[in-house]
Amino acid sequence: MSQPSSKRRAGLSFFYVSDNGWSLLSSIVTVVTFVGAVGGIFWAVFEYRESQETERTKYTLTLIETWETQGYRQAYGELRKFYTAFIETVPPADRRTAETSGHARDNLLQSFNRRIAQEPARQEQVREVVYFFNRLGLCVSASLCSKETTAVFFNDTVQSFLDAYGPYIESSKETLPGRGATLVDLSRELNPAGRD
Repeated sequence: MSQPSSKRRAGLSFFYVSDNGWSLLSSIVTVVTFVGAVGGIFWAVFEYRESQETERTKYTLTLIETWETQGYRQAYGELRKFYTAFIETVPPADRRTAETSGHARDNLLQSFNRRIAQEPARQEQVREVVYFFNRLGLCVSASLCSKETTAVFFNDTVQSFLDAYGPYIESSKETLPGRGATLVDLSRELNPAGRD
């Protein structure tokens, strides 16, 4: 019986794949497994973040429903009408001046503040709206609410409310919920570049 030569034995392979082939295949399997594991980790993180954003959006939508059904939106609407009615009593020349002069605008808003001071019902409405926006601001800053969804629904509302009622809020902050600070923070959070 003849023994195979050592050259021939070294050339033997399993399933006709040489040792070098198996080594290459093993390396490829290792790389694919590693890439799959890393991809799986990234996918898990992505899914986790998506589920977190979904939960934030759901909570934001709950607050939007609260805004619309618990009287906050109605209070805001009445305050907007109150401000519009006040502006209509201002002579047109004074309104134009207030649009271009910060000092004239401040005087106009101080006059408006005096009008609010004579209206306890309006003061209570401001208090209600400030309370809601403070609650919303805390929710956004704690990352419990979606900043993007909040901005879509409330950015213009928050900005216009502060434009009209900001001086009153500032002068009355000691008596308002959260002293109005959270509302100002919410405004900055929703519109960091400032209002266009």
